[in-house]
Amino acid sequence: MNKKRITVIGVALIAVILFITIFYTYSLFETNKQISVSSNLAKWNVKVNNTMVTQNTASVNTFNLGSIDWNSGGHVREGKAAPGSTGTIEIEIDPTDTQVSFTYEITIDTSSLENDEFNITSVSETNSNEFIRTGEFTYLGIARLENNRRGQKYNIEINIAWNNNESNNANDYELGKKAEIEVDIPVSLNISQYTGEEQITEYQG
Repeated sequence: MNKKRITVIGVALIAVILFITIFYTYSLFETNKQISVSSNLAKWNVKVNNTMVTQNTASVNTFNLGSIDWNSGGHVREGKAAPGSTGTIEIEIDPTDTQVSFTYEITIDTSSLENDEFNITSVSETNSNEFIRTGEFTYLGIARLENNRRGQKYNIEINIAWNNNESNNANDYELGKKAEIEVDIPVSLNISQYTGEEQITEYQG
C-alpha cells in the first residue's frame, strides 16, 4: 500500500513538473513572439527630385546648362545662358512616409568647373527648415520626424552666376562654340538617420 501511494505521488509529481515545463515553454514562446512583433523597423522612404534613395547612401547628381533655370535679363534667348546670366538649381527632398528623423548633407564640388567665372552665389532651404552651412560648399539640413509626418518637403535652391569678365572672354568664347554647352556641377547628397546626438558645427569661414 505504501509502495502504491509512493508511485501515485511520484506520477503526480512528474505530471506537475511536465505541466510547468510546457507552460513555461509556451509562455517563453509567446513572449518572444511579442518582442518580434514590436521590433518592426521604421519606414525609410526618401525621394530626391522624384528619385527614391535609401539610408546612408551618397548619390552624385551632375547638373549642366540644360538643367539650370537661367535668367538672362532679356539679353539672351530664353532658356540659354551667356556671360552675365544667373541661374538656379533646385533640389526637392520628399520624405513621403518616412518614420524617422534624418539629416541630408549637400556638397557642391566647384573644382571641376571648366570656367572660373561660374560662381555659386547662394544656397538656401526655401521652406525655412533647419539648414546649416558646415563647410565652404557643404550644407546640412535636419528633417525632423514631426515635420515628416505632416508631409513637409525640403526644397534647396542653389544660385549660380556666370560673371561677365572681359579678361575671360577667350574662355567664354571657347565654351560658347560647343554645339552642346555643358558645364558639369557635381552635387553630392548624403542622407543619414538623425538621433539628436550628432554634433553639428557651423562653418565660420
